Amino acid sequence: MSQHSLESLQNHPNAKRRGELAELAFMYRATSEGISVAKPYGDSHPYDFIVQHGRLLLRVQVKSTFKKPNNRSDPARKKRGRFGYQVIVARIGSKEKGITYYSRDDIDFVACFIAPVDIWYIIPVETLGRRHAIRLFPQGKGQPFGGLYEEYLNTWNFLKEENSSTSRYTSCGSESNPRHKNSSTSR
Repeated sequence: MSQHSLESLQNHPNAKRRGELAELAFMYRATSEGISVAKPYGDSHPYDFIVQHGRLLLRVQVKSTFKKPNNRSDPARKKRGRFGYQVIVARIGSKEKGITYYSRDDIDFVACFIAPVDIWYIIPVETLGRRHAIRLFPQGKGQPFGGLYEEYLNTWNFLKEENSSTSRYTSCGSESNPRHKNSSTSR
C-alpha cells in the first residue's frame, strides 16, 4: 500500500471506505498466497469472504486499523510501539443492538490488517472469546504482558488445506466436520 494512500485514509471520516480498502488488501494478499477468495453477495452474512484452498472452505471476517498506536508523547514508547495497534473484533451495533461477538457459528477466522505496517494476523475466532477489541504488536510488544495474538502474525497457512492444524476447521464435504455429519458425500 502506498504511503500516500495510507496517510489520506488514517484520518478519513468514512470507516466503511477504510474497511473496503482492507477487504481489497485481503483479496490481493490471500490470492498471492494461492488461496481462492469469494465475496458473498450483500452484507447480510457475518463473514466478508469464503476462502478455498484445495477442498478446504473457510469463512473469514476482515478487520483493520489504519491508525498508528496511541503512543502518547514519549519517543521511546513510540519507537517500541508499546501500546500496540487496537483492532475492533466484534460487531458494534446501535444502542439497542449493542456488541455482538463472533463465534464458530458465524465465522472461522478473523483476518486483522494493520495498515500502517502492512501486516496481517489470521486469528481463529475461538481464541477471541468475548473480546470486542484486541491489541496487536507486530513490532514487538515492549512489555512483559499482553501480546496474546502474536503467534498468529502472518499465519496464512491456517487458510491452506495442507496445514494439519486446520483439520478441525470447515472442510467442504468432509464427514469429519460436525456441520456436515448428516450429509453424504459422493467420491
